[in-house]
Amino acid sequence: MTWRRRFEALIDELSHTPGIVVREATLGPPTAPDVLARAQAVAGAAWPAGMTEFYAEIGSVDLEYGVHGATNGGAIHIPRVTDVWDHAAHEDELWFDWLVEENPDHPFTRIRPIDRFVAEAYAVLYPVPSDGPATAPATVHYHYCGEELIPTGLSYTAWLELLLRARGALYWLKLAVGKPTHTSWVEENIALIAARFPSFDPASMSPQVRKQEIRLD
Repeated sequence: MTWRRRFEALIDELSHTPGIVVREATLGPPTAPDVLARAQAVAGAAWPAGMTEFYAEIGSVDLEYGVHGATNGGAIHIPRVTDVWDHAAHEDELWFDWLVEENPDHPFTRIRPIDRFVAEAYAVLYPVPSDGPATAPATVHYHYCGEELIPTGLSYTAWLELLLRARGALYWLKLAVGKPTHTSWVEENIALIAARFPSFDPASMSPQVRKQEIRLD
């Protein structure tokens, strides 16, 4: 099944699940080959396997749903491929000019958002070069904007697979960095959604050893 069919199936599943209200569900048209080629040229070796196949079928994803309340539910906001790789577009969002003046290779300048699921936290690709060619594909990290950057150990394709399995439950990506040390509304929300979809299985998504944060200074 293609990525587009799988996301369409997710939207259909959510729309027909009791207790879930889909507030937004839009899949952008496929990305033109020349646009994909230009984005890949910008990314160089940082371009991850699987990104070409995804964007060739889906130009963007905007999905939000609620489960018995405004704070419970899920969200997926996958930007257009040109927005992922446009470094300048992320100024004042992910990096700031004063940071670059102090440290041109600051980690903030080397992350690219692949799912802006909420305003303050993203799934991102890291690292990408701030200057010079990349040497390896970027991998998926969890980024709480301005505060945390944590590797998940997931490739781009593995991240997409888990994103679908988790149905975009808010902050589900935190599972991939390690088991939670305390219960919060995030874990409660994840459990609420997992109870409706047994294939989610949050317990299977966390590594045995918690991932180490990347220093942001």
